[in-house]
Amino acid sequence: MNFDIAYKVMLPALQFFAEVTHSYGWSIILLTIAVRIIVWPLVAKSTTSMMRMSKLQPQLKELQNRYKSDPEQLQKKMMEFYSKNKMNPMSGCLPTLIQLPILFALFAAFSGPPFGDKLIDVKVNVVEKTQDLKQAETSSNNSAYISPDNKAAKIVVFPGESTVAKGDSLNFGTRAIEGELAKDFAATWKVVGPDNKNAQGPESDPMNAAISADGHATFQKPGEYHVIARIPGIARNEHFGYLQGLGKVANGLELFKPNNWDTLSLIVLFGATMYLSQKFTVTTPKPAPGEELDEQQLIQQQTAKTMPIVATAMFFFIPLPTGVYLYLVVSNVIQTLQTWLIMKMPEPKFVDVSEGSDSTSDSNGQSSQKPNGKKSGNTNGTGNGGTSSSSKKKAKKNNEKSGK
Repeated sequence: MNFDIAYKVMLPALQFFAEVTHSYGWSIILLTIAVRIIVWPLVAKSTTSMMRMSKLQPQLKELQNRYKSDPEQLQKKMMEFYSKNKMNPMSGCLPTLIQLPILFALFAAFSGPPFGDKLIDVKVNVVEKTQDLKQAETSSNNSAYISPDNKAAKIVVFPGESTVAKGDSLNFGTRAIEGELAKDFAATWKVVGPDNKNAQGPESDPMNAAISADGHATFQKPGEYHVIARIPGIARNEHFGYLQGLGKVANGLELFKPNNWDTLSLIVLFGATMYLSQKFTVTTPKPAPGEELDEQQLIQQQTAKTMPIVATAMFFFIPLPTGVYLYLVVSNVIQTLQTWLIMKMPEPKFVDVSEGSDSTSDSNGQSSQKPNGKKSGNTNGTGNGGTSSSSKKKAKKNNEKSGK
């Protein structure tokens, strides 16, 4: 049996915070903060790895240029470079992959009840003859529901996917497979016809198909129909600060209407906070004097500039509850703060593994030693990186003897 993180973990936590604060808006913020604290070790490891990998690029490029004619030696040096600098190219991806199910579950908890309505879709095939008729017990998908008294249930529609003859009817209903529904709970129904445009609700024209308020559906014409139950979100119209409804959904040109400016402002804030977070996390490559960025660096630089714009533009066209945008903005702000804290931590020096070199560099690539492990200094033409301490002692003795 699959473990539903959103239903088993996120929604109970959401209900707890809502009971404490008497506000679903604050419950979104507190749950987002709690989850971000829990995944902090993974975020720190992933962010640190990405930042170090970004700063390693000049050293890696130098290795590639030095050993470009010897691929085998290049591979060996790159592995040595990663090993001595305690780096793994995949170390930044693994922590991100681990935390993705948690963040997706958090997103799912804010996308449906109690903030927004959730649809359960049941397909009905209507045929001319009465052969090969079938009827599933319940729908294959389900929806969580939070009642006004703050109790959770998981709802399915019955019957499920069915095949019926022309002129037949079905009585649709809902039931809880987990939890318990309130006595006054009622889903709203509609049926979509074969052309996927003929959406009809209670008291509609029964020429093709119709469904009543209590779920009684009739089908008069062959084809594929979809009976849809809408599970209501009780906090859909709850205000929070200047937000006029946590479950309000608007997209496209609707966002520019005055009553949707609150949602529009959150989308813009999402883009701004994403840009700020990426500014901390991603080090955009800068060419050395007289050099130009290579193709990979140009792509990286362009991606860093366009990603926040593309992500923000995408949300202009995706219909999501306002509560989801509140979660995204809060999450970005926390991630930016976490990245700032990581940047304040001391960073280990890099180790150069080029032939004839045993130097270390700081995070800005400044070398602290010369090749062959000799410290930097005035060579004076000796070829050994400077005058040795033994040579100085001999010169001192000779001077003392000549003085006598």
